[in-house]
Parts: sequence; C-alpha cells; structure tokens
Amino acid sequence: MTGIDFFDVDHTLTRRSSGARFVAAAMRRSVLPLRLLIVLPWYSLTYRLGVFHPHAYERAFPYLRGLARTTLAHIARESFDRALKGDLFPEAVELVRSLRAGGRRVMLATSSLDIIVEPLAEFLHVDGVLATTLEFEDGTCTGRLAGMPMFRREKKERVLSFIAGEGVPARECSFYSDSIFDLPLLEAVGTPVAVNPDFRLRRIAHRRGWQIREMSAARPASRTPGGHC
Repeated sequence: MTGIDFFDVDHTLTRRSSGARFVAAAMRRSVLPLRLLIVLPWYSLTYRLGVFHPHAYERAFPYLRGLARTTLAHIARESFDRALKGDLFPEAVELVRSLRAGGRRVMLATSSLDIIVEPLAEFLHVDGVLATTLEFEDGTCTGRLAGMPMFRREKKERVLSFIAGEGVPARECSFYSDSIFDLPLLEAVGTPVAVNPDFRLRRIAHRRGWQIREMSAARPASRTPGGHC
C-alpha cells in the first residue's frame, strides 16, 4: 500500500498562523474581544522560541463557549478566503499537488483546530485531517477540547495510530514540519522533512542529514490542485 505524506500547517504550508487569522476574522465580526490582540503575539513568540505549552490552548478556548458550530465554520471560511489562502507558500501547494498526482495520499497533521483548517484541506484536496478538536454539544461549542491538543507526543501517537489502522508502515510515510515541537513525529516516520525550520529543528536536521526545504515568501495561490485529483 502506498505511504502517506503528512504536513503540519502553520509556517509549513502557510507563512502565518491559521489560528491568528481565524481570531482576526472573529474580531472583525465582534465575536471575540479585542483584548485578544494583547496575548496573540505572546503565543506566537513562545511557539517560535520553542517554549510554548499546550495549556495555553485551554486558556484561550473559553472565548468560544456558546458559539454555534455554523458560526465558527463561517468565520473559518472567511479567514481562509480573505487571508490564509494568500499566506500559502506556492511551493507548498505545488508539492502537495505533485505528491497527489504521483498517487500518494496527503494529510494535514496540525495542532491547529480542525474547524479552522477545514477550508484549507478542501482547497488542497488532501485526503484527511488530524487536528486539535473542539467539543460541541447540540451544535454549540463548550469552550473545551474533545481530547488532548494535537501537540508534541500526542501528534505522534495520533498519526502512528492512524497509519497503523490503515496498514501503512511508518517507514513508508513522510512528515513535513517547521517546528521542534514536532520532533517526536519527525523521528517516527521514514522521511522527515524540515520546512523553514526553527533554529533548534534546523540544527537537528543538519546533524541527522534530514532534508531541509526552504519555502519562499507567499504569494496568493492562483489555482487549486484539483486538476490532478
């Protein structure tokens, strides 16, 4: 069976955070408070420095409590169409396109919320998404997660569990990521690829002889990869 190629999202496929784009769209609709502008740069900085902790997710989610899934889905679509689509690295879109044209399965494996990256997954025509999941009751967000954040070892375990269920050996799979936080999964697959890696991951990738890909500044993606599906 053909292997699977997994991609992180933020700073791997896109130059900016999908979560930050979502929050900006939500604030434009007055769904989220403007005071989030104070804490977002801190989250971004700690993530890039490799000192981010997943509990930060849980502190942010109470702002979503009581919002309908349909409302969040509309905001996610708006944030993708107005901003995140233009953040895509053109080389990354072409890479996904070429892998799928070659018969490989491609999936997103991201710590971002599934509802945020669903429009991106649709645009790229990927085969599936493994992501952090919000909890809903009767179509309304509880402000909690359904399970653990898709982060560090949790991401590794969920991806390995998925490919085991598909009967695919990990050695036949690849994972593309920019972040030292994804080291456990990078170490677990047959082909780890560091994409625009942070300084810690770059050092490890050089030492271990892993492939390093540098994506240039994003331009608005002009067409979808659908022609090769």
